[in-house]
Amino acid sequence: MLSIGVINRFQLEMIKVKHMKIQYSIPTIILTLLLCGCQATHNPIPKNYQGDRANLADSYHTTAKSSGKFFYLSAVGGKRVYSALSASNQASYGNGMLLTAVGFSRDLPAEPLLLTLVGQVHHAAPVNYMFNAGSNYLVEGDIKFTPQSGENYTVKGYLSESYSAVWLASSDGKQASDAIVLEGDPDKESAKLKALSAGAVVIPAYAKTNVKPTIQQANVAAESSREYGDNPLANIDQGTSAKLLIERMGEPEHIKIIETNFFSKAPETHIYHYKDIGSVEMIKSVADRNLYSQRTFLVTSDEGQQFTNVIAKANGVETQLIGKKFFNIGVYDINYLDALATKVWENKFTEDRRMLDGIAWYCRIISNSGTSRYQDFLSSIDNDDNISSKLRGHCNKAKKQIDKLKLAKVEQFKPL
Repeated sequence: MLSIGVINRFQLEMIKVKHMKIQYSIPTIILTLLLCGCQATHNPIPKNYQGDRANLADSYHTTAKSSGKFFYLSAVGGKRVYSALSASNQASYGNGMLLTAVGFSRDLPAEPLLLTLVGQVHHAAPVNYMFNAGSNYLVEGDIKFTPQSGENYTVKGYLSESYSAVWLASSDGKQASDAIVLEGDPDKESAKLKALSAGAVVIPAYAKTNVKPTIQQANVAAESSREYGDNPLANIDQGTSAKLLIERMGEPEHIKIIETNFFSKAPETHIYHYKDIGSVEMIKSVADRNLYSQRTFLVTSDEGQQFTNVIAKANGVETQLIGKKFFNIGVYDINYLDALATKVWENKFTEDRRMLDGIAWYCRIISNSGTSRYQDFLSSIDNDDNISSKLRGHCNKAKKQIDKLKLAKVEQFKPL
């Protein structure tokens, strides 16, 4: 049996030779891995422990389909523990170059501990470490830390060519521990690895390139900030546990469950919907069967505050964009759904391809809402031969999907 932990340590060694020529051949790599035995991981909670506990979750940021940046707890008291990197390797097994990133968290005793924190670039396939030899960043070190009882912590970090750091954050997002910081290129003698006291992590504005963003890039960033304002979902890291998400955001107003897909090997997914804010895609971890955030879908300030007006005034291009976006976010408010249905009805004979595609997405959003309020409306469009076959087809599928739920009959939507 091939140990996930052994793979991790082997890959870490490859990272450390960032700009050096790799001397290993592919057959040698495979043989080395196959000859390695299984390694058990340490449970940081002592046997028969009855004291107070805290929880510590790892985090990550997927940068491509085959790679990501992981920030995780690798050891407690010098003993290796299971991590999000271990869980992701397990979930990615058999997927070739594709990385299936999943979260992981563990309880810790609320007492003084020696924790080993790691921030690293990780690739699903070991060969990619050679193909990306100039950007396999790694920072690793030990901190002394005493968790507070009942607190939920997250391993957070930053990786770049000239500055990398990893630290612990409390449930409010603030730095809660010393940080392990690597300044400078790790291949040069001038690089410095040190520990900084809590609150001292200051990520350089242009840590990687020392080049200021272009005017266009700055304008895009400013526009994004204006659109999403203080949307709290913008601060949700990948790998955030459902427990911590609910602690920060409260209970979601709706949860859509997507069961495991056997053929695509996609894990069970839950979509946590927060009205006027957005939604969070939560993935069930193969390791501990808990849910962790994978992606967030944000609602802009205008969409959240004036949804019905935005829908009514949208042109074809805007309607198409809104349809694709809110198919992921979900719409469950009756007034909002009525606005979508009205838009479909008013444009059912449209010849604008963008508008047609957009209102077709609206039909799919309505079908996912889980209400029978729009069955008569969907039937009337499906039965009108003068309407585009594309729109009729989507309305037909939406009606059938809702029929499968066998919902009680409710007051039907009536277009004006």
